[in-house]
Amino acid sequence: MVDVTATPGSSLRHQAAESTEPTPLPTSLRGRLALLGPGLVLAAASVGAGDMVTSLAGAAGYGMALLWAILIGVVLKFALTEAVGRLYMASGQTVIASLRSAGRWLPVAFFVFVLVIGLLYGAALSSVASLALTTLFPALPLRPVAIGIALASAAIVYVGRYAVFERVMSVFMLAKFLGMVVLAVATLATADDLPGLLSSARPRLPEGDLVTVLALIGGVGGTAGIASYSYWVREKGWRDRSRLPVMRADSAVSYTLTFLFVLCTTVVGTGLLHGSGRTITGNEGLAALADPLGADLGSVARVLFLGTFFLVTLSALVGGFNALCYLLADSLRTMRGVPDDAAEPHIAQYSRPFRAFLLYVAAAAVAVTFLGRPVRLVLTYAAVGSLILPLLSGALLVLLNRRGVQRPFRNKAASNVLLAGSFVLFGVLAVVQLKETIGGL
Repeated sequence: MVDVTATPGSSLRHQAAESTEPTPLPTSLRGRLALLGPGLVLAAASVGAGDMVTSLAGAAGYGMALLWAILIGVVLKFALTEAVGRLYMASGQTVIASLRSAGRWLPVAFFVFVLVIGLLYGAALSSVASLALTTLFPALPLRPVAIGIALASAAIVYVGRYAVFERVMSVFMLAKFLGMVVLAVATLATADDLPGLLSSARPRLPEGDLVTVLALIGGVGGTAGIASYSYWVREKGWRDRSRLPVMRADSAVSYTLTFLFVLCTTVVGTGLLHGSGRTITGNEGLAALADPLGADLGSVARVLFLGTFFLVTLSALVGGFNALCYLLADSLRTMRGVPDDAAEPHIAQYSRPFRAFLLYVAAAAVAVTFLGRPVRLVLTYAAVGSLILPLLSGALLVLLNRRGVQRPFRNKAASNVLLAGSFVLFGVLAVVQLKETIGGL
């Protein structure tokens, strides 16, 4: 096999790995389910408060009529994630090392992008998690709690090897998923007009509100988490061709859970907000939703909603810290010219670069929380984050269509269509975000 990134050491290493007998897969369903993991990490890391705000805001205006847009977003993000995992299994290289062969400037661009994201990521999400917690317990001080959450999240990433990290993230995913399912069932069970609520699911395209549709499509799932999926696949040990179906099933489970979570959120939003005149504007509006939800469904539902809101944000913070540190450490390694066959000691969770960048994102979270979040920095953070997915989807189109890629790993027609659609859609969203950023400066 010709290595897609043309790094001799890594190519030989991966060929040697392929020449050995693949580990047999478990035959029982329980054994096969036990193999899954990176997808649960991705689902826990990618479904954040932004997904809740976007889906609830869409439900307030259109009920469940825009679920088709959410489904399109899930399919596109799945195609990106599956391609990232397939690229690693095809080349045996990390995602940044592979992207370097598509453009030598790409690792530098990713390093700058992720460095900017890391500057504000911890402060933004820990503040949102603190908002949920202090709404539940009003006596708690907002800013110190936010700092404590950021430091605790960094500690979880610091002390845990991947196996521990995966278990923690799986628990987060299960807890917040069950919380939202219970709220959705309670909403359906207590709805005054259940047929009317269900009838709002009839698909339609809102006139003059294309931005809302695009935001729903692009807002489902994560960005840095998708780029980091290959690191979690590598930690899992999925290297040979026999693990390709497992990786695809794993990423499919991730986005199935993501879609079901957003579906439940949309049901709750439709029952509580649609036709009521109430709207959701930002995370503060999300926290304020707890009181009317408690009035409609009871105090237990209020506590459950705020607890789920807190877990959603906390899991995104822990997973995001992990993903950002992998990307930063790998980008630095690639820019320094460290061979990819020596990549593992340089980007593993116990490595000095990984932990140095973990200290950076944690310290930035504390500092920015103390200083507040200047509007320009927040706008820059949002604009920079919007550029990752079009760059990634474009690079995957190039890398996975090369002749040197073995046929099982090469893009099929469906993959090319979905990746091309991702490139166009996320490129348009990036342009919209950049225009908003320039207008806000």
